[in-house]
Amino acid sequence: MRIMRSVATVLLALTILSGTACNKSSSNARPAPASAPIAQVSPTPALFTRGEAEILLEQKLASICERAQGVVAVAVIHVEKGRIAAINGKAPLPLYSVFKLPLAIAVLKEVEANHLKVDQVVHITPDELVPGTPENSALYSKPVDYTISQLIEFSISRSDNTSTDKLLQLVGGPPRVSEQMRAFGFHTFDIHSSVSDYVKNPKAVNTGSAEEMATLLTQLQQGKFLQPAQSELLIKYMRAATTGLKRLRSNLPAGTVVADKTGSGERDAQTNSPRATNDVGLITLPDGKGTLAVAVLVTGSKLVATEQEKLIADLGRAIYDEYAKN
Repeated sequence: MRIMRSVATVLLALTILSGTACNKSSSNARPAPASAPIAQVSPTPALFTRGEAEILLEQKLASICERAQGVVAVAVIHVEKGRIAAINGKAPLPLYSVFKLPLAIAVLKEVEANHLKVDQVVHITPDELVPGTPENSALYSKPVDYTISQLIEFSISRSDNTSTDKLLQLVGGPPRVSEQMRAFGFHTFDIHSSVSDYVKNPKAVNTGSAEEMATLLTQLQQGKFLQPAQSELLIKYMRAATTGLKRLRSNLPAGTVVADKTGSGERDAQTNSPRATNDVGLITLPDGKGTLAVAVLVTGSKLVATEQEKLIADLGRAIYDEYAKN
């Protein structure tokens, strides 16, 4: 579901960047109390390097970004080699449903702290439905019980909004996700709105930068945030994603393993173009060459939806080709 930031803040970002192309318990589960301590992880400095190959790659990415007629932020990190390339990587931009990834990590940290359980049952009634696709809304056509694991799956794999807001309640609200990200050492993530918050007041957006999102993905793959069982669960749901099939996944060689999370903004009333088209994920390289953590955030593009998705696909292929050949 789409989450907007204040218009003024987004316009400021656009102005700054315009010169750059681019065990089952009770069914009534309680939210984590506001006073509960946030799970802490000692941040490991992101000592990523940037060599000649990355400089050349950035030139290719910048050329592709020029097509956007808007702001594009791209970041790629080779997880095993610690190599980074980025365009507008530090700019905080609207995440939309991409924020569901840090939310899932925050929920799983609560599981590791024994505040929640993955098999804990949560009761949801039709009056708690948050607007979304008809397929997702059908999940709540009558009172139903789902486990927390299922809610994470719906939120990540199907980008469902009702499960997302339920998970936010369980961790104590959107600000708790930002607090957890701060505990990990990330500072551009600003998660302050639920999906239903946006429905009531479409003047807020959850934001983050491409570089921090790529770093988040890198450290998720490395097992720095979560224990193996939780990391594997989340990555499995990301691999099963059914949204954004024409974005990072679409232009890669057949059989390439991708674990991603998308986000999409509402359409501009005048241009009918999506205000944002995002995709972030882990791409497995062939022949044991490692894993790429990729984040692409497109904001304010004048391209139609299909062209914005193709731009992301082309960026993904350029990134893949660079690292697959080495």
